[in-house]
Amino acid sequence: MIASIVIGVAIFGYAGWTLTSYIRKTKKGKCASCSLAKSCESACSDVASMSK
Repeated sequence: MIASIVIGVAIFGYAGWTLTSYIRKTKKGKCASCSLAKSCESACSDVASMSK
C-alpha cells in the first residue's frame, strides 16, 4: 500500500515538474527557450540580433 502511494506521488510529481518546465519554456518563445539558441543559424537568430 505504501509503495503504491510513493510510486503515485513520484509519477504525479514528475508530471507536474514536466508541465511546469514546458510552460516556462513556451512563455520565453521559440528561439529563447531553445538549447541551441546561441549557435543556431536559423531565421530566429536574425530576429534576436535585431531586438538587441
